[in-house]
Amino acid sequence: MKSFITLIFFLSFSSTVLADNIDTITVRPADLHMNQLQTGNFGYLLYSKKNKESAPTRVTYISFNVKQEPYHNKPAIEVLQQWDTDTMKHRCFIIFDAGTFSTRLQETYWKALGYSMKFDFESKKVEFINVNNQAAIPDSVRQPVINDFEQSFTRYNLNWHADMIIYSLLNYRPGRTFVINYYDPGFGKAEDVMYTVTGDDLLTDHNGRKIPCWVLNHFNVNQSPEKGYERFWISKKSNEVLKMEDYGGAGHGYRYKIKLGLSGD
Repeated sequence: MKSFITLIFFLSFSSTVLADNIDTITVRPADLHMNQLQTGNFGYLLYSKKNKESAPTRVTYISFNVKQEPYHNKPAIEVLQQWDTDTMKHRCFIIFDAGTFSTRLQETYWKALGYSMKFDFESKKVEFINVNNQAAIPDSVRQPVINDFEQSFTRYNLNWHADMIIYSLLNYRPGRTFVINYYDPGFGKAEDVMYTVTGDDLLTDHNGRKIPCWVLNHFNVNQSPEKGYERFWISKKSNEVLKMEDYGGAGHGYRYKIKLGLSGD
């Protein structure tokens, strides 16, 4: 990896629970503040831990390139996301509508699968491309993916694979709950997922400066943290997602994404 990566954000203080002014928003295009979109190059360090005191394992660098480019003569946003360890393990290219952030095209490849998938939301077609000389992709794999893709057109949804970008576009308030109809092309049906602003917190950058953040939570079961959750820290100033903590519940360990600063090529 050519880039020199400097870790910016570290562990945070305990969050303060905010219970005032509870409201719920089912996210629609009007709820996305596209002026908050971060363009250019940025990245996250992804790693796992058995518990909060253990050493990081399965360290992966996730790079993003976000730019505004026309697609089929209409305003669009291109997002290239790549996951690297010692080799490239995942790559995903998505074109979004510039106004609604609906997905117009997605091409995704996972090394572990051995094939890539192309979802054309304009022609409503799915293409499977054998990359690693694997055996033919069976209909038992292809057909559920196609069925879920076709079903996704029944409602407005957002692309779950771009969640770290989507959270930067929301308007946060104490106690606010967002209901997002998420669809991750190729990996299940679209579904409503709830995220609640449960507090605020301070993160510390590499210069020791404190960064005020909103804390956004999704709980796996009945708002019960001990049964697993996804937790995000979003800068109050820039709306960037600075940190994610994913707890599997029942001793399944933790997964983190920490936003990085980059220098070099």
